[in-house]
Amino acid sequence: MKREIKVGLFIVCTAIIICLALLYLAKEKGFFEINHTFTLASRSGDGFAEGMPVEFSGFTIGKVYKLELNNKGIVLIKIKIPQKHVKWIRADSTFTLYRSLIGTARIVVTTDNLNSAPLPDYKVPEVRIVNDIKDSIEKVQPLLEKLTQIADNLERMTGKLDVMAGRADVQIFGNAGTMPQLNNMLKDVNGKLVKMNPTVDNINKMTTEGSEGLKDLGLLLSNLNDTLKAVEDMARGVDSIISTKKEPEIKLP
Repeated sequence: MKREIKVGLFIVCTAIIICLALLYLAKEKGFFEINHTFTLASRSGDGFAEGMPVEFSGFTIGKVYKLELNNKGIVLIKIKIPQKHVKWIRADSTFTLYRSLIGTARIVVTTDNLNSAPLPDYKVPEVRIVNDIKDSIEKVQPLLEKLTQIADNLERMTGKLDVMAGRADVQIFGNAGTMPQLNNMLKDVNGKLVKMNPTVDNINKMTTEGSEGLKDLGLLLSNLNDTLKAVEDMARGVDSIISTKKEPEIKLP
């Protein structure tokens, strides 16, 4: 086989593989799928955008592909739903625009009865708008008001504490406060203690001298006791002499 034929076959096979891959991707993306178009209405186009997802039970079943304004000033929202998801769109389905605080806005389809009739092409349901941002702000507003009240109360309490602290400083550290009076009392006590030092020294001296005097007094008392004992002995001797002497005779002239 010639070289040119081999190269040609390689190019043809490569092209076929690329085409098959592109066809597969196109099929997965739904290029060959039949889409149904439904028209929704809204009094305001705020929050709507082309390419916005259409969801059912948390799954994306379509998207917004066109926005229009009719002669009455009503916004018309054109949505495309693939054939396999048309069964979720019924005549009694409701369409709600959710503008969440976090994430992108989306149109949510709610169908209570899947056995009801399909949504006819001529019917134009109105989209309900749920603004999570506005609802969140409305819910947070009372909390913000309470926080403001708490902040005001804290500010008033802080002011009162400042006044009380100022008064406490005056009462404690002022000229007529507690601390100056306490300092004066301590100075007075200290002065009195200084004056008592000589007295304490004299008391110590007197105590020392008194100890020596007490020793002399002890000796004196001992001698006095001996003397008293001697006197008692002498008294007993005199008594014995007097008691044993005969009665004196009285001679009359």
